[in-house]
Amino acid sequence: MALHANAVRFGLQRICLAPVSFRYSRQAACRLGLEFSSRSNDVPKRTPNVRFLSSKNEKIIDLSYSDIDPVYIPFKKEIVDEQDLHEGDQHSINSEIVIKCKRKNLNHERNQKYDQFKEIPLASKGWKNKKAKDDYFTIHIYNDDYLPQSRKSFYEFKNTGLSQSILHILKQHEITIPSQIQALGIPSILKGNNTLLAAETGCGKTLAYLAPIIQQVLAYKEKVKFKNQFNSPLALVIVPGRELADQIGEIANWFTEDLPLNVKVITGGHTKRQIVNPVFEENDIIIATLGALSKLTNTGIYSMRYVRHIVLDEADTLMDDSFNELMTHFLSRFQFKSRNESSNLTQLLLVSATMPTSLSDILGNIIDMDSLNKIKTDKLHAILPHVQQRFIKTNLGEKPANLLLQAKKLSKSNTPTIIFCNKSSTCDWATMFLNENGIEAVNLHGDMLYEIRLGKFKKYQDGEVNIMVSTDVGSRGLNTIRTKHIINYDFPTYIADYIHRCGRTGRLNAGTDGKVTNYISTNNDSELVQKIELAARTMKSLPNVNGNITKIRRFYILNQLENKAAKKLN
Repeated sequence: MALHANAVRFGLQRICLAPVSFRYSRQAACRLGLEFSSRSNDVPKRTPNVRFLSSKNEKIIDLSYSDIDPVYIPFKKEIVDEQDLHEGDQHSINSEIVIKCKRKNLNHERNQKYDQFKEIPLASKGWKNKKAKDDYFTIHIYNDDYLPQSRKSFYEFKNTGLSQSILHILKQHEITIPSQIQALGIPSILKGNNTLLAAETGCGKTLAYLAPIIQQVLAYKEKVKFKNQFNSPLALVIVPGRELADQIGEIANWFTEDLPLNVKVITGGHTKRQIVNPVFEENDIIIATLGALSKLTNTGIYSMRYVRHIVLDEADTLMDDSFNELMTHFLSRFQFKSRNESSNLTQLLLVSATMPTSLSDILGNIIDMDSLNKIKTDKLHAILPHVQQRFIKTNLGEKPANLLLQAKKLSKSNTPTIIFCNKSSTCDWATMFLNENGIEAVNLHGDMLYEIRLGKFKKYQDGEVNIMVSTDVGSRGLNTIRTKHIINYDFPTYIADYIHRCGRTGRLNAGTDGKVTNYISTNNDSELVQKIELAARTMKSLPNVNGNITKIRRFYILNQLENKAAKKLN
């Protein structure tokens, strides 16, 4: 018997209920002390301080409140009735939902196929309309038991060609099983091939190139009895940011304790001091930011004469509009290996979680693209399948309140969280906003002095603070292994940035309980979300991961047009 109740009075207490259908049985009512009259439209009586037990899903709802004001109790059903399903949405009740939407008829089940002649329904399709406010959907492709293919223990280090001395050091740091990119990449690098390592974030790319380069540097020094020249490295690791340089330097220093290896980290901030008062020392491997290394090389403080290996870590960033001209100019001084060439020319390694599709346009004049051995994992440019990603449509004016509410929950549960903003000013404001409301947070952006930035990042890494607000300076390469939640307060402009931000959680050996929350408030946000949702529904790679290389493409197109015009004139 279904009973619809708008208000139920118990003495001075009144509980106002939404018009929800409840199912009662006389047997359940007797257990709870409810008395039914013989008429079906009567309201059951209830003794005070007794709980209501729903016979449908065994959910207990306490109806005892001391105040006399109306208290609204939203009742959400967790079990779906077949009667409640809309016509045309008769999915199996027990089926596994991969994309869960507010509008249930848009849910997407595992292995669900779409008619190729019909438009694929998207939950975010109408999000440019203001009426779509508070709509949402969640992507969670695999549950907590899922382990990505690239992280399964199918491989062994003994088959990679690494020496016992390096394997011993890795074992000391509890690294005994290689990831997919390590198992496939290390042999290629040891053979001396120009190599592209492209794999999803957090799968161990740093060791995939660092270990074989260290082995080759040591072997070369032993073979030719190479005597180190001051400030003349044998290998370079070039990165876009100082934090990443320091992080790679820490890993490289694992090997300096037991091996005859000298590692130097060079970052900006004190470049003038290094030029005026240079330090001359033996360096086998230099890990440096591009700007600082370029200045110190141009002034003659460092010599590139003996460089045999060059790594571009976060290569997609080094090839965008911010670094491209400086990077191509720096690389033009080297002569790289060609295809099937085993000479003493320089070996080039490109490493990134996203790789521009127009790679040949950028590096075509520097390296023979046919000589590049491309090693990619199966989840490159794909939505991280083990990280739950939630997209919420909201208005710009409501974002601060939503952020505060969620940050309070995360702070209360001590969940390590990174909040991303697109601008330094927004980053500063959000940090101040959270701290003023009793939530301890630190900020991180490129306009800060490096020493201050490093100190704040260390506080987050050491667990002194659980919430960090950052721009994209904190999204590239940093091993934020403790991070469990990402909030995109400002949704990124490029899909490549979205991939890198999500990659701060769900990293190798960090578990599969990472989550991402995205606030969608502008039309540009909505267009990007539609591309992400479409990729998730069709199980395809994310489109257009080129990032900010518009200037490069524009220059390339103009070059082509000029060449065509010149041919016509001739």
